[in-house]
Order: sequence, then C-alpha cells, then structure tokens
Amino acid sequence: MKIGEQLQKQRKAHKMSQDTLAKELHISRQSVSKWENGATLPSFSNVIAISELFDISLDDLIKGDVELMDELESKSRWMSKTKWIVVVSVVSAIIAVMIMRILKIKWTNIDAFMGLPQLIALIGLLVSIKWKDFDKILSKKVIIWGTLWILFCLIPIINDMDAGFWAGFNGH
Repeated sequence: MKIGEQLQKQRKAHKMSQDTLAKELHISRQSVSKWENGATLPSFSNVIAISELFDISLDDLIKGDVELMDELESKSRWMSKTKWIVVVSVVSAIIAVMIMRILKIKWTNIDAFMGLPQLIALIGLLVSIKWKDFDKILSKKVIIWGTLWILFCLIPIINDMDAGFWAGFNGH
C-alpha cells in the first residue's frame, strides 16, 4: 500500500480532516492532499510525525511504498551509489597509474592487457542493469552526454580495429 493510501486510511480511521492533520503536522492542507493523491511524498521528519500521531510503526506506515522507501534510503546515505562508483573508480585509476609509474611499467604492456577486463566489466554491467528502471531515470541531457561519451570511446577502438584489419589484410 502506498503511503498516501495508508495516510488517508489512518486519517479517516482517526476521524481527522486533511485540515486537522495539516495543523497537527504544522504544514498546509494542500501538502496532505498531495501526499494522499501521490503527487508528492512526505519528508522523513513528517513520516515520523505521522507514525507517532497515529501510533503506527514506521514499517507499517511505509511498507509497500517502494518509491518512498527508496527516497528515504537514498537521503539517509552519506554518499549515493552513483557518486560512490565515480569516486572509487577515479581514486582507483589514479592509484593504479601511480603504481605503474613507481614500478616503471610501460603503458603499452598494460594497454594490451586491458581489453579483456574491460570487456568482462562491460558485460557484467550490462547484465546487471535493470533496464526498465534505468530507462525511467534517463533525462535528455543524460542521453546526449552518454551518447557522446560512448561515441568518443568507440572512435579510437573502431579506428584501431580497422587499421589492424587492413594491416593484416595487406600482409603488413
């Protein structure tokens, strides 16, 4: 059950109008109406206040409202999963480059090896993504920048493959 439905059910069970509930929570009646209609979600502090007001556990209040649970969970995290991926990837890449420099490993040796791990990571990523959910969050800007990024990643790869093909074809 969505939080809006649960809120309306509890409000009516306690014989409260939207206006009375709004006054109890120190918010506008329109906010209560938007919550009940599913147009917006209450803040975490309001969810707690509602729980206490109606003497209902947080679990019972928000159970089944996946959208609200996701929002509350993401707000409670120190760092989002996306930021974590970016930060860990960049820091790991910097450390890897520093180690290569310290050990005086030539990039050509590493570059020849990187193709297989890249392919495995890409396949793992593509298989792991929940595409229905992913499509819902893509904005036009993300689509444009993502397309450009993939394009600029593919140009050198395709160029190298093409050059290698023709060099092999011509016997060089």
